Amino acid sequence: MASETLEALPDFHDLLRAPNTAVLSTVLPDGSLQGSPVWYWFDGVLVHVSTLVGRQKYRNLRRDPRLALTVFDPAQPLRYIEIRGTAELHDDPDGEMRDRIAVKHGFPDGTAFDPPGAKRVIATIIPTRIRTSSRD
Repeated sequence: MASETLEALPDFHDLLRAPNTAVLSTVLPDGSLQGSPVWYWFDGVLVHVSTLVGRQKYRNLRRDPRLALTVFDPAQPLRYIEIRGTAELHDDPDGEMRDRIAVKHGFPDGTAFDPPGAKRVIATIIPTRIRTSSRD
């Protein structure tokens, strides 16, 4: 199924709101792909990922904003949502998005995940194509 908005897919909002781990695929400088396990935040409209400046996924997205994010249902692994699109990068100096995501996963906040002086950015995913499968 192809779609351009996540709002149009309410049957998959449970996957996006649950404390699941997704795979974020970004483009390396040589054109090959890098997959990274990530936690994320779904605000009902868009998906956001928090990362540290200097991580490979950040460098990849800064150079080439194309990406794919795949979330699958741990109870039904063939049920998934794949969001292809581009990232808009925004500074997150107070780690607000990092903390939202950490709380979603049962932590009091996300400070334990960052080394001293870490700089956070938010990658907001702008969908261009959304694919889903609900095969049992």
